[in-house]
Amino acid sequence: MYMTIEQHDTRGWEFRSPTLGRVSFDEMASSLAAEAARDAANPLRLCVGSDSEEVVDGVKFVAVVLVWRVGRGARAYYYTETDTTLSMRDRKGSARFRDRIFREVMMTATLAAELRTMLVEKFDGVIPHDVEVHADVGENGQSSVMIKEVIGLLRGYGFADDAIFIKPHAFAAQTVADRVI
Repeated sequence: MYMTIEQHDTRGWEFRSPTLGRVSFDEMASSLAAEAARDAANPLRLCVGSDSEEVVDGVKFVAVVLVWRVGRGARAYYYTETDTTLSMRDRKGSARFRDRIFREVMMTATLAAELRTMLVEKFDGVIPHDVEVHADVGENGQSSVMIKEVIGLLRGYGFADDAIFIKPHAFAAQTVADRVI
């Protein structure tokens, strides 16, 4: 049996930024808009990705929003949670791994969808609302058998193929979220 995949209420999350400290979802979106308006001539990429790690008391998940001014640097916002009810040690091999990956992808999908909605509602035209989703799966390794399922789930959330990135191009999940965790 696989765990139940649930949506997350991302607008209630408290994010952290190495630059700004603790910020709400709305404060983060406003900061993204301010960053976009500051230097509109240079391209801006918004990327969302997640990662997880087993810890002593459960599984720690991190979701990252990365605003990258191409050629000029980036700013990251991240949310972490530890699920103490998710006892991965009770599950065997691939079922345990699949549960973690799908939880990561759901965090990414719901956060990116909420962010995209807010950008259209409040900041239409100010910043690009073609949010990229970065999944921590790739053609090599244990996650390779899940690529079609993960991409299908992200497409189901309305993300176009050119906005879905997997390893080695999923740097928001593979590199940024991995460093935060």
